[in-house]
Amino acid sequence: MDLAASFVHLPPVLFLDEPTEGLDPRSRAGIWDLLDRLRRDLGVTVVLSTHFMEEGDRLCDRIAIIDRGSTVVEGAPAALKARVGAGAMLEDVYLHYTGRKLEATTPAVA
Repeated sequence: MDLAASFVHLPPVLFLDEPTEGLDPRSRAGIWDLLDRLRRDLGVTVVLSTHFMEEGDRLCDRIAIIDRGSTVVEGAPAALKARVGAGAMLEDVYLHYTGRKLEATTPAVA
C-alpha cells in the first residue's frame, strides 16, 4: 500500500527504499515494469536503494555501491561491469570494489 500511495500524485522524484523486498517473483516483475513506465513514459526520476543486484542492473541508469557507509564506486551498470571484466555481473562489481566475499547468511541456532 505504501508503494501504491507514493505513485498516486506522480511526483517528479520518487525515493524508494527496497521496494521489492519480500515480494514473490511475479509481483517483483510487476513493480519493475511499473517503475520502468514511470521513468520512460512520465519522466519520473526514481531513486532507490536495493540489495538485489539484478534489480539495480535492470532499473538503474546509474548505481552507487555503498560499503560500510561509504560509496566505493558509482557509474552506469554496463560501465561498472566492463571495468571489472568481460562477462562480469553487478555481484562481481560489488566483490571487486569492496574487496570482500559475499557473506553467507545462516539462521541463528538457539
